Amino acid sequence: MTLFLRQLPVRTFLALAAWWVMTPPAQAQNSAPASARPQIELQCVSYGTGPMLECLVDLKRQDGAPLEGANVTLGGLMPSMPMAHTIRPVKAAATGRPGQYKATLELEMLGVWAVDVDITSPVRDKRSRNLVVHECKGDARCPATPARPADMAPARPGPGHRH
Repeated sequence: MTLFLRQLPVRTFLALAAWWVMTPPAQAQNSAPASARPQIELQCVSYGTGPMLECLVDLKRQDGAPLEGANVTLGGLMPSMPMAHTIRPVKAAATGRPGQYKATLELEMLGVWAVDVDITSPVRDKRSRNLVVHECKGDARCPATPARPADMAPARPGPGHRH
């Protein structure tokens, strides 16, 4: 095996290594095909000094019918600092409205957050949305807006930025 690897050109070896890393394990391959993926609508508002991020997830089947009885978790990380700012996933609860689920994430700071929506049943799917979490005045709630490419620039630590 070692002799075989030595005889491979570097580019071929790197291509094989990339294929091996990018090929999902057998369990992940059992997820829903793209044509059967549920429709996911994510709306989040921030509040408090944490800040807290309260999210509503509306799930629909491809035919538009609500996806009920789903197991949904929400998690998040800060794309500019993923090793420093990652939020433990939280189980979303059904709101009583068909196909709607709610969860609250406790963030560590304002800025761009990648919010992960992970569905484990009755279908398997995972999506991520980049949202800008804004500062709210007083007890107000502020909508988290979709992030633009300019919002994704790495954060520069300021005098008040500590880990």
